[in-house]
Amino acid sequence: MAGTQGLVDEIEKLKALNHKLRFSVYIPRKEDKIDNALSEFINKVRPEQDPMNIMFLRESEGVYQYGSKRVYIKVGKERQVLVRVGGGFMNIEDFIN
Repeated sequence: MAGTQGLVDEIEKLKALNHKLRFSVYIPRKEDKIDNALSEFINKVRPEQDPMNIMFLRESEGVYQYGSKRVYIKVGKERQVLVRVGGGFMNIEDFIN
């Protein structure tokens, strides 16, 4: 029976992953901390927002295409996602607005 329980547990894990992927707008690269923070912002902080209004395309670590703009993103204190604007950085929420 232990083998059956292991199979049931694996099926439950796959169901949970399927649910997460179905409701995720942005799926990050696992090894990229900036991409993971951006994904968390897009998928959890602003789930009510139209995904097309917060469309980011990853070019490389910390470099994204946002519409026709190339933007540079970093993670600040407390996993705050910041976008480079001019000579400094602004909160991603303000940038999108």
